[in-house]
Amino acid sequence: MFTYDIYEPIGRKEGETFPVIYALHGFGGDELDVPGILEIMMDRYVVVALRGKVEYGPSYGFYHMATEGEPDAKEIHEVSKQVLQFIADINKEYDTIQTTNTFLIGFDQGAIVTLDLMLRYGGEISGAALLSSRFLSYTEKLPKNLLLQNKPFFVGHGTEDMVVPIEEAERLTRFLRTLSTNVEFHSFFTAHSLKEAEEDELEAWLDKLVQTQVQKK
Repeated sequence: MFTYDIYEPIGRKEGETFPVIYALHGFGGDELDVPGILEIMMDRYVVVALRGKVEYGPSYGFYHMATEGEPDAKEIHEVSKQVLQFIADINKEYDTIQTTNTFLIGFDQGAIVTLDLMLRYGGEISGAALLSSRFLSYTEKLPKNLLLQNKPFFVGHGTEDMVVPIEEAERLTRFLRTLSTNVEFHSFFTAHSLKEAEEDELEAWLDKLVQTQVQKK
């Protein structure tokens, strides 16, 4: 089980349920990082913010950083399995959660774990946002998941990112478009960080997906 914070809409009515966003922070962060750009949505979404288990001083990561080259794909996969089980457990535990509207938002390391989870088990998730993510070569070697054909993806990246160049996000977007017909790429005038500029576009993307689900019912 991960340490986590959960934010449920204030003033909700008894029996009311809401879409849920699982938020995964980046290297050197914690569970308080990503919710900052989701605050404007907390009146109509449940937000669950996870804390990675790897300690880096006073902060955390989801997996160990590599001294050179790419991080260990097996470790990332193990973490993504743990996140998937965590999602299943939390979705059962809280009766405010609409399990049919389960979204992931990951930043940096959190985005890499999110991508691994989606590539392997994405049929169980409604959509994913990958923010300031590296593109790891092992992902191209995984079996193609046919359940991702129409799966919504939001790729967001800062044009001034000196930690992970925006070219990695462009490569990630091209890769995802070989798997899904529903991939959006968004660039922001920012560095390797989460900024308010992403709020509006993430909010519009999520609201559109939830509304589409409602119309299908």
